This record gives sequence, structure tokens and C-alpha cells, in this order.
Amino acid sequence: MNNPVSVKSPVILFTIRLIFYFGTVTLILFHPGIAVSFDRIGVMQWFIIVPLMTLTAFQTIAAVSLKKKLLLALVILLPMSVIAGGFSTDAFAPFLAGFVSFILTLLLFHHQKIPLPSSIAKITALEPFFLAWVCLRLLSLSRSSEEIAGESMILTQSILALTLVIFLFHNVIIYLCFYPNSRVNSYKEGVAFFSGAVAAVIIFIFILPADFVNNMIIENLIPERPPQRINSDSNRGLPQRGSGRRTLPREGEGQGELRGLSEYDWPGNGEGSGENRQYMVKIVASEIEPLYMGDSFRGLLDPVDGFLASPQEPLNDLVKQRFFVTWTNNEFNYDAGRIRKEIFSLSTLRQKYFPWRLYSADPNILHENTGPLQYIHQIVSDLHIGDPLALVNARERSLYDYERAALIPYLEINLDSGDRIIFDAYLTNALSYWKENRGTIIKDDRYLSSLFNNTGMILNPVMEDILAIMTSFSGHQYNLANDEDHSIAALKNFLFENLEGDCTEFSNTLALLGRLAGIPSRVVTGYLAAEGLQTQAHLNGLAVLQRQIPILQQFPFENLFMVTNAHSHSWTQFYISGYGWLDFESTSFAIPPAGMGDISNWDVVIPILDGNKTFSQVRQFPWQAVGKTILFLLTAVLILAYLLRYGREFVLYIGSQKGGRNGARSLYLLLLARLAADSQPIKPASKTAHEYTELFKTNLSQKRKGAEETKNDTVKIPNECDIHLKNFADVYSEIRWREFNNEDDINKKLILLKQEYHNILISTRKRGLHHAIKRVFSLRGLVYL
Repeated sequence: MNNPVSVKSPVILFTIRLIFYFGTVTLILFHPGIAVSFDRIGVMQWFIIVPLMTLTAFQTIAAVSLKKKLLLALVILLPMSVIAGGFSTDAFAPFLAGFVSFILTLLLFHHQKIPLPSSIAKITALEPFFLAWVCLRLLSLSRSSEEIAGESMILTQSILALTLVIFLFHNVIIYLCFYPNSRVNSYKEGVAFFSGAVAAVIIFIFILPADFVNNMIIENLIPERPPQRINSDSNRGLPQRGSGRRTLPREGEGQGELRGLSEYDWPGNGEGSGENRQYMVKIVASEIEPLYMGDSFRGLLDPVDGFLASPQEPLNDLVKQRFFVTWTNNEFNYDAGRIRKEIFSLSTLRQKYFPWRLYSADPNILHENTGPLQYIHQIVSDLHIGDPLALVNARERSLYDYERAALIPYLEINLDSGDRIIFDAYLTNALSYWKENRGTIIKDDRYLSSLFNNTGMILNPVMEDILAIMTSFSGHQYNLANDEDHSIAALKNFLFENLEGDCTEFSNTLALLGRLAGIPSRVVTGYLAAEGLQTQAHLNGLAVLQRQIPILQQFPFENLFMVTNAHSHSWTQFYISGYGWLDFESTSFAIPPAGMGDISNWDVVIPILDGNKTFSQVRQFPWQAVGKTILFLLTAVLILAYLLRYGREFVLYIGSQKGGRNGARSLYLLLLARLAADSQPIKPASKTAHEYTELFKTNLSQKRKGAEETKNDTVKIPNECDIHLKNFADVYSEIRWREFNNEDDINKKLILLKQEYHNILISTRKRGLHHAIKRVFSLRGLVYL
């Protein structure tokens, strides 16, 4: 026959629920796959606001109406949300998280007092799925790279065990909150626990990837060898692709051949050292080209070192950060001429590269069986449509006051006086030459001719100044170099002496001269994906890899672009009022390189993928780490339980010293807790003090009878205990319910009550060391919470 077990301590259930919550969200702090665990708003939201609102909902007095409870929540939550996010939309997320946690806790622990259908209250059954989702998200991020997989191997196994523990036992907590008086082993408990177990098994089998626990690491088993030529019998079958917008200067169609190198011999970071060879870095899928993908936005002008990374630009930190969930830009985009597009990259680099203007970025995904192309980057950007040079025909807009205030760092000119004179002189000459020869320049350049509707009109002075500077580089030679020297000295050397350079000199000089002309400017470095850089060798390589990699087959071939190490690039961004930051190709009018100086004549090297990979052995399940994790959780629960027990007894003791009816009440509760710790009977909530005395006498009589039958002299129950219990009940009932003329009469009775309290403890105390140890470590008194 099953004994009914009533859960009379919601505090314990609440504490365990809170431990599960903290145990889950704090894992994010230790996961090696997440560089940005929590920012200031995140810390406030998940570690202060949510627990505070949960505690507020739990401690809300049951007699208070639902309207007052909600008002109390808002009074606490509103200022906390403003502290977290300020007076902006950033405060919405902390507010929503806190409000949801308040409502769920209210429904879970006070559902009997809320005038709502039980079906609505049971929405709290979704809580375990949220914590399980967090754990599963951490498991997926453990596979974001081979490096992260190795660092988080033991953590991954522990998270797996924690997921099952949290999901199953969180369901038990919710069930006990709704059915506190149910019988253990009854069909309801069985159905609830079985359902949770089935759900966990379904998640484990059907949702998680088969090898998410033990990430397979490719071993380098093939000897190193140089790139080999990939035979391409015919270019037939490849779709025709357009010429695209003018980007880097080049001559001809490119004479480079397609070569292959074993994926096991692939150079690190996709950078090869072979002469006149360009190694594939990534494959980009985009409906719009060219795609200027930046990783460093440089707007701080140093008088010696030139343009440096802008401290006020968040993307400079974002490119290397690893996300837990999709990062979204919450700032509203007012820029005209843009369209929101998804951009997919299959890359050899873990670092992300962002086309301007970034809207959202997903966490990295580790992609298997594609050799060095192991990282999937998926982002969404608000891209500018068309060539920004075409805005020469757009209506001029001067900078608004709020724009000028925000763009002060991009208008500052920190140059030595001598350098300022030199560059100002060059700018003046460039503007004058453009003004005098504008018509001839446009007529002689086919690309410029197509952009202008009327060559006799000056429609946009800002764009006219930009064109004047860009066309002034028409006498400068573009050559590929790797020095990346963007100092002011290097720019002077480029502009006045050597008259040649690569994208670094062109872009930094254009940004500097544009800033001298009063145009907000900065330099961006990264990679360029453009149709103008796709030679026949690139297209053949794309065709080969698309046939081998299924994930690339979901994109039209004309939307795929191969990016190589030779496509690392530097360009200029100008801020045009109404259109925002726009990418300008500073080398558009430069003298194209010839022969092998033109990267389009270089061979293109792609990886040769091996379908028969050898994987490292699967490591054994780390039971020791999982055991430590479970032991840590159990230890934390025990420590909190003992803190709760002794903390409560201390509070009751302090309360019993204050006198009056409240003092008598505290002494009574303290007596019950001390008796429970000494393995004495538990008083049911429905019993009065006198009824508990009778229950206590019945229990003592049964023990005396059992001792006499077994002739066990070690069990001696003093008879005076019955008298002390009855006296205590009489005095306590008198203090609680009798009307006294003054407080002194109550305190006199309280002195008698304390005497009986000590007499009861002495007369009922069990002798022996083992009983003393049991009294110290007993948690039976928590049932009275």
C-alpha cells in the first residue's frame, strides 16, 4: 500500500528550479565557442532581472489580488529595465524576459489563487524546453570548429548529461507544484515522468546529430605535394555571366590555369606561398555583386601611421566574436537605395567578414567533409544597389546637423602642418583639373559616359569632388604588393614619387583627400567578391566544387563567387547624406597591371576533396567529468538546503525573543523544527497545537509498546513529556487567542511557554552520538516551510 507524500515545501521546489536556471545560463560563461557571453544588458537581464522577478513572484502574498501583483511587478521591473538598456529599445528585451519569468513563476506557485483556467496556468510546462534548448545550443556550438571541439570535449559530455537531468527533473518540479498531494508511484507520476523520458530520448535520437558528442577530427595522412593541374576538357555547360561593375583594374580575360592541392596539404588560413598562384579562401553566394566584405573599419587618422581602426565602430570587435544566438543590429536603417539580402559563405577562415550595412549574423557552423572549407558564415546585410558613382545624377543633400555631429571622428584631419599643405595642394589641383577637363575625361572613359545623363551639368558637387580625386589617379600604376604600409609617409611616396601602389595606397590616399574636401571618409579592409575578378579558372573551379559539395548546389551558379587570397582588399567608404556609407573602388581609374603583375593571369588553386577520410578514434565517454558535474549540483543543493534550515531556525529564534503573540508563534515553529530534526512526528498543516499533542502521545505510546515487546531498554520515553506538551499547547493557545489587558500579561505567559519549550526538548531528546549527528544533519524541519 502506497503512503501519500504531500509536498508542503514549495520553497525547496523553487530553490531547485532556480539552481537549474543558474546552472544552465552560467554554462555560457565557460563555453570556449562563445567569445561574447553576456554584455552589460545580458548580465542585468539573465543574472539580476530574471532571478529578481522570479523571487518577487514567488514571495508575493497570496491574499494580494492579481492586479496588485502585476502592479508590483511593473514597479520593480520598469526601473530595472531602464537601468539595463536605458531609454531605448534595448530596454525591451530585459523587460520582456523579466515579465515572462514573473508570470511563469506566479502561475507555477500561485496558480490556485489566480482566476485563470488551469490550462493557461500549465503553460509553465514549457519551461524545461527552454533550458534544454540552451543546452542543445551549447552542444551545437561545441562543433563550431575543430579547435573548439577539442577544447570543449569534456564540457560537451557534461552538457549532455545536464540536459537530460534538467529536462527530466524540471518536469518533476512542475508536476509537484500542480499536484502537491499526489501519491508516489501512482499512474500520474508514472505518466509524467515517462513522457519526459520519451521526450528526452526523442531529442537525443532525432534532433541531435549523430556525432555531436565526439567531433571527428581529420588526420593529415597524405604526404605534402605541390598543386597539380586540373584538366578541364571544355568550358561548355557553364552559364554565361555578366561583366559586373568596375572593380580592380585588369587587362584581358586572364590566362591563369586551374590547379588542385590535396585538402590534407592545404596551407593554413587558405594562404599559399607559391609564386603566381592564388589560393581559394572562400566561396560566397550572393545575388548582388560586387560584395565588399570588411573586417576592419578604419576612421581614426593618425598624423604618422595614417588610418587606424575606429574605436567607435562595433563591427571591428564583432568580426572575431563567436555568438550564442543570431546577432541582430537594432539600429533602424534610414539609408536610401538599399536592399536586404542574405549572404552565404563557405570559408576556410573562422573569422567573419561583413558587407556594409550588416543587419544580422548567425553563429559559425562547422561543415564536415568539405576539406578546408569548413566554416559556414550566414549573414544578412542592407546592401547598396548599383554603383555609387551613379549618384552624381542624384540630388545633392548636405549633411544634417545630427549626421555631422555623429560623423565628427570621420571628418577630423590630424596632419602635420607640412603634410597638410602638400595634400591640400594636390587636392586643389585635382579639383581644378576635373573642372576644366570634365567633359573630355567623361567622353574618353566608356564607363563614366554610361553613368552620366548629361555631361554638361554639374548635378552633385560632393560626387563631383569624389570623381575628381579618383580620376586624378589615372596616371598611377596599380601593382599587387603585400607591404600594407598605410602610413602618411607611404601615401606621400605613392602620390608624388613612385606613382604606383596597391589597393592600400590607393584607398588610404582617396580617403585622406576626400576628408580634406569635407567628405566623411574611412578605409575598410577585407575581401572583395566580384564578377570582375572571376576568370575562367575561377569559374571552372567553382563548377568543380559545386558538383562535389551539396550545400553549394542550392545556389544558382551565377550567384557563386570564388574569393582567393589575392582578393584581399582595401577600399574607401564615403558617407553620402541620405545614402549612408558607400563602398568606392579607389583603383577604378588606375593603370592596370600587365603580365604576371595582373592577378587574373595567376593560376587558381582549389582543394582536392578526399571522399575517403580517416578519422581519429572516438574518445570514451568521460564519466568522471559527468560525475563531477552531478556531484557539484547535488552539493550545491545540499548547501542551500542547510543554509535554509539553519537560517530559518535563526530567524525564528530571534523572533521568539521579541515577545508578544509573534514571539509565541516563532517559538512554536522553532519547537516543531527542533522536534522534526530529532526524528519526532511531523505536524500536519491541518492539525492544531492540541491535536498535535494527541498525535505525539499516540506515536510515543506505539514506541513504548514496541520497546516493551522487544525488551529493548535503550528506548526510554519519559512520561513527563506528555505533560509538558499539553502545558505548552494550553499556554500557546491562550497567548494566541485570549484577549489580554496589557502586553505584560502576554510576556508572563511567554516565560511559561519558554520553560515548557525547554522541558519538551529535554524530555524528548534521544541519547547517543548517532542521534546527535542526525539532529545536526537532519533536513526534516524543512517540511514546515
